[in-house]
Amino acid sequence: MKTSIKVLLAAILMLQGIASKAQNANGIYLNTNDYKTHKLSYQLGANDKLQLNTFLGGNSISVINQGKKVKLSKSEIFGYRLNNQDYRFYNNDAYQIIDTAGFTLYSREKLAQHTKGYKPSTHYFYSVANGQPIKELTIANLAASFATRANFRYSLQNNFRSDADLISFDSAAKQYKVKYLYFEHPKVLAEN
Repeated sequence: MKTSIKVLLAAILMLQGIASKAQNANGIYLNTNDYKTHKLSYQLGANDKLQLNTFLGGNSISVINQGKKVKLSKSEIFGYRLNNQDYRFYNNDAYQIIDTAGFTLYSREKLAQHTKGYKPSTHYFYSVANGQPIKELTIANLAASFATRANFRYSLQNNFRSDADLISFDSAAKQYKVKYLYFEHPKVLAEN
């Protein structure tokens, strides 16, 4: 009995180690299913590199994996994992995945004009599902995507004064307020 408990405990610890290693790895998600199952292709080792080619809207990435350079089209892969953070490609741009409960929230750095030139600012987006288009996070867009969920739409209008408020985070509940409202009014799936 004691031996079987020790074997079971050792197996659990080994599986946790494998899962932890997969979460800390860097690499490419070829498709949505790979992202959901955390299956990375072209896992990057210490000497490997990922070149995102973001300058001037490049449409491909380059992976130097085990000494071999592979070029992949951004439109043909889901995204990548880098430094414990997941990203999704959409229209040749990389969006950081920040929350996946219910519908997916993304962020993206964009240059915005300020009084003394351009500065990076964070913009927020969402998609109804991983394979669906990424849209700007606005009250109007959410209301259109969830048109059949009247209670959710009314809650959006009543609880947020502007689009910028949609990304408010409730640190006590450890979730975005828009996600709280989404789960408070479950009904049907989004239409688009």
